Amino acid sequence: MADRTAWRVIVPVTVLVLLVAMALIVEPRLRHIGVTGIVERFDAFRCVAGLAFGVPGVLVVAQRPASRVGWLMVVVGAAQAMGVALGAYGLLGINDGGLPGDDWAMWVSNWVWVPAYLAVPTVLLLLFPDGRLPSPRWRPALAAAVAGIAVATLDWILQPVTLMGEVGRMYPPGYKGVFAHLTGVPPAVRVAGTVCSLIAVMAALASLVVRYRRSDEQMRRRLQWVVAGALLTVSMLGLALMVPWGAPIVALACVPLPAGVAVAVVAHRLWDLDLLLSRALAFSAVSVLLLAGYALIAFTLGGVLGAGASAVLVALAVHPLYLRAGAAANRLVYGDRDDPARALRRLGARLSDAGAPGDLLERMAAEVGRVLRVPYVAVEEQGTVVASWGARGAVAERVPLHHRGHDVGTLVVGERLRPRDRALLAELAPHVAVAVHAHHLGADLERSHARLLAARQEERDRLRYELHDGVGPTLAALALQMDRGRRLVDTDPGKAKEIMDDLSARIRATVGNIRAIVNDLPPPPLDDLGLAGALAELGKGFAGHLAVEVEADLPDLPAPIELATYRIAAEALTNAARHAKASHCTVRVRARDTLELHIDDDGVGLSSLGSTPGQGVGLTSMRRRSEELGGTFELRSGDGTGTHLTIRLPLATP
Repeated sequence: MADRTAWRVIVPVTVLVLLVAMALIVEPRLRHIGVTGIVERFDAFRCVAGLAFGVPGVLVVAQRPASRVGWLMVVVGAAQAMGVALGAYGLLGINDGGLPGDDWAMWVSNWVWVPAYLAVPTVLLLLFPDGRLPSPRWRPALAAAVAGIAVATLDWILQPVTLMGEVGRMYPPGYKGVFAHLTGVPPAVRVAGTVCSLIAVMAALASLVVRYRRSDEQMRRRLQWVVAGALLTVSMLGLALMVPWGAPIVALACVPLPAGVAVAVVAHRLWDLDLLLSRALAFSAVSVLLLAGYALIAFTLGGVLGAGASAVLVALAVHPLYLRAGAAANRLVYGDRDDPARALRRLGARLSDAGAPGDLLERMAAEVGRVLRVPYVAVEEQGTVVASWGARGAVAERVPLHHRGHDVGTLVVGERLRPRDRALLAELAPHVAVAVHAHHLGADLERSHARLLAARQEERDRLRYELHDGVGPTLAALALQMDRGRRLVDTDPGKAKEIMDDLSARIRATVGNIRAIVNDLPPPPLDDLGLAGALAELGKGFAGHLAVEVEADLPDLPAPIELATYRIAAEALTNAARHAKASHCTVRVRARDTLELHIDDDGVGLSSLGSTPGQGVGLTSMRRRSEELGGTFELRSGDGTGTHLTIRLPLATP
């Protein structure tokens, strides 16, 4: 399909070039025999117009065969190129001994440019950009344009070819040509046709203004270039009518409008023709330069060197000119796609200048969009857009981003890319992946920080509740009871003793409540070192009394599991040191689907002290902590081999 499209471009563009080249090759001979120059007889205008309209039109039609605007541009360019070629052929035959059909070629050349010339400021502008009128109410404007074109074309068909003779010497003395007796359409019809054309031109410009006011911002940016080109073309044509040296201005007047259309296509992708249009821009630039160079050489050295030598001099400039123009056109259309080193340097500069990870991704997306000259770039993580640049359209390319063998996201580019562009993206992707990984780490850090702040606030709220609603009122009541007992010491000692005994019991209960509150707080080592480090630090606290060996193989654990494990281990080590008179204790912790805590000491056991497993505040606290988390509590003691504690806690806390 791509090859077929390429041939659809190559063949018609080659024909256009050959038609224009024919006029250029013949020009030195025409000047040698005294024919007026190419600029003065307005053939330079037709050479430039043939390429300026024809090449972009061919590209549009190759991609969008149904595009009316594209076909109209092709017709305009082909008519101008064919007219200038037929004119050069006819002038050479008429003035240099005769060629087959030279009179008829001159006659066709005399009028074929007229409809193409008048269609540009009227029909083309009325139909731009989608090939349709703004609304059915604009049909009279289109009818006026067609009528003006038809009248003007018929008028030139019915005129003798010598009508253009006043611009200088174009024909030999006495030459009449075909239809020498005709004088064109009646004057009234000619005036009516001119009025229709003027009305159509004003209506076409007004239609662009209407489209501009009704369009969105993207379409407005496209139309701005076309409106500017159209206004400049009309202004240049008006200026050419008012000055005596207007022929060069007329030749250049055909450039602004197709240039505006080309910029609309390139900068805003009106027809998505970047690949072909970049070559067209390069080719058009070379063609214009060659036309100017050939005209200069033919004018200054044509008589000395001859037509062949002039053509050779110009041909020698084709290759270097094409290379330079092609590079400039590619940079205009594709940015730095053809310069990977420069693209990487720009991307690296963005990496070094960025601040926060979120800002880094936004900068990276914008820089990739500018480097590749694409309308939309986005970075996705798990299907969610985390950074974007440009206006989202139809997503055309998705590039996976990998960092150290892991999929970290996707780079989305809103445009169809060439194979070499995909190779460049493959070089840029690792750098973007680093930024995405940094963004992911930053997001994880922010989430962890948020969870830490939330847990801290939750703990503070719990403490405030416990102290305000529990310990606070209890202490206030104890103070009142103490005051009452103090007053009764002298008057009723028995009652005072009873109050003091009650106070003593209540104070011990309050101390127990405070201890329970404190025990529920995460100890600082657990926050700072993690469970494995906190257990190792806990074991060091028994140095000199109990040698503690800690073995821990732990992943990240839920906070309740870590706190319960630490508190149980602390209580077990305290029992081993105080009650079991142990000299060595081993703490082993591992976690897979279930956390297993094994604590073994070499002490005398708890039963030797008159205690049985399951009794005592410490043992009750350890059992309660394990059962609250859905775990199991096993204790073996009294067999002469020390105390052996096994706790199993499910990692999926209830």
